Amino acid sequence: MFVLVFMVFYGMVGYFIPLLLSATYHELSAEALRQAVSLQYASLEHAELKDQAKRVIQDSWLPAVWAQPCPGYGEDTFLKIAGNTWSTCIRHGDPSAILTPITLPLLDLEWPPLPKEIRGETTIRLH
Repeated sequence: MFVLVFMVFYGMVGYFIPLLLSATYHELSAEALRQAVSLQYASLEHAELKDQAKRVIQDSWLPAVWAQPCPGYGEDTFLKIAGNTWSTCIRHGDPSAILTPITLPLLDLEWPPLPKEIRGETTIRLH
């Protein structure tokens, strides 16, 4: 009975942690983009806007290893400016590093099943 209750509890935790992180990544990407857009008229260069977006993410409660830039955004930047389309993206490429799944070899099962990555992306088109 204990094993069954523990598996249900661990499954709930394994479901809610990626869900919470996904919501956090979406909120952080929206806030970083909001800050960058609000500073666009302060005659700042694109590099300074990218630094501001990065600073918003670094000042959050997330550990630095959990907030990684998405592929296609550059090596160390979370903001991508392509003409009048601006976007920010934050991801974690290995959710099993946060919550280790339990492997059940007899059933060939990992519990809880985790997504491949947790990602939050926000895009805006300026006119």
